[in-house]
Amino acid sequence: MVCSISTRNIRYEWPQLRLPIYLIVDDPTPCLNMPFYEQYFEPHVRDIPNAFTAAWADAVEEFGVRGKFSVIPIPAGIGRIDRPLPDVRPVDQAEFLDIVRERVSPRMDICIEFLTHFLVWDIQSERPGEYMEKIMGHFTNQDHLTEYFAYGLRILDGLGLQPTGATSPGSACREIEGVYQSAIHDALLEVRRLPIAWYFLHVDALSPIVTPRIMSLNAQRGEACVSMVSMKSDAMSPTQRGEPSKLDILITADGQAGRLVDLFRNGSSISFHTHWQSLFSEGRWTGLQDIRTVFQRIREHFKDDVLWMKCSELAQTVAAQAVTRATVEESLDGIEVHLSSTISCQDFTVSVKCAREIRVVQADGRTLKRLPDDASHLQPSTWKRDGDRIFWCSDLPLGAAVIRLE
Repeated sequence: MVCSISTRNIRYEWPQLRLPIYLIVDDPTPCLNMPFYEQYFEPHVRDIPNAFTAAWADAVEEFGVRGKFSVIPIPAGIGRIDRPLPDVRPVDQAEFLDIVRERVSPRMDICIEFLTHFLVWDIQSERPGEYMEKIMGHFTNQDHLTEYFAYGLRILDGLGLQPTGATSPGSACREIEGVYQSAIHDALLEVRRLPIAWYFLHVDALSPIVTPRIMSLNAQRGEACVSMVSMKSDAMSPTQRGEPSKLDILITADGQAGRLVDLFRNGSSISFHTHWQSLFSEGRWTGLQDIRTVFQRIREHFKDDVLWMKCSELAQTVAAQAVTRATVEESLDGIEVHLSSTISCQDFTVSVKCAREIRVVQADGRTLKRLPDDASHLQPSTWKRDGDRIFWCSDLPLGAAVIRLE
């Protein structure tokens, strides 16, 4: 029997049929605690030992955490991190960068957080300016922002940190977000030749579903800029004041409540953020211990139904979903789904509504492994049937792909 299949029967799914989850970490910088400089009118510990950074890397590796990790290129305007910082021993500065480069960056995107996270930086004189980066939206334009971001990206790239995006200090440039997103896109294309850019600027603590937002898209060139949105305020921030974390607002010990749980039940991507100083907790490391508890709860209650992803990986996925076009050819011998895309994507996951019996699925001539129909998720290069839909997961190449169902 030949059934009628149209492109309306095709649906792009989350990778591997698992909900993307990612963590955003703001404000890291080599061996220094940013509140010491920004909140100079209060007592704060200045130095963050590399033992703490190594302990953070341990947690990332143990729990398979992915997301993004800022590295501020010119912390508080005291100096560029590709040169000796005045308040850090050179050996400690080098060790911090080694830990981030070798243990953090393979799992988390590295990004700029503007340049100083404090006073604006004059890139001509290489000195701090007269106003804060948090309000620079009132004093800048697209050309200046592009040059500003490119300056910071080059610092990180020269250190081998391979930056892929940007974060705003506070809500900097939210009032000119269109200009801002264009600037980070152009700067990343210039410095890293990356066609897909991403940034973190927004927190959405109310919506039942929170997904990355495509802010600009050029399907013909395969370019995009994606806004990565956190779903909740920093639950570890009270530890900076010696108070307990608010872990249960994320996920309770029994896994039955919390913002992460709500998003999980709604089939949303899951994102949350914290700050380096919140994890450090003025030298007590309370926040770091508490976020390990969050990771453990996620592992215990969400199990394999979530997929930890870098921001760049998820941005690539949603951009690929937006530009990929599908056509269907059906005959007595089988069904061919032709996918055409200007953006490649790993583990591109697709389903098609089809009532006819299917025994073999091939992606560009490669036979995919069939999983049991009751499998809750897919693996790379696999497929399954669930009711009247066929699901498969395979890499989407740049250009064209042919999926054959027989």
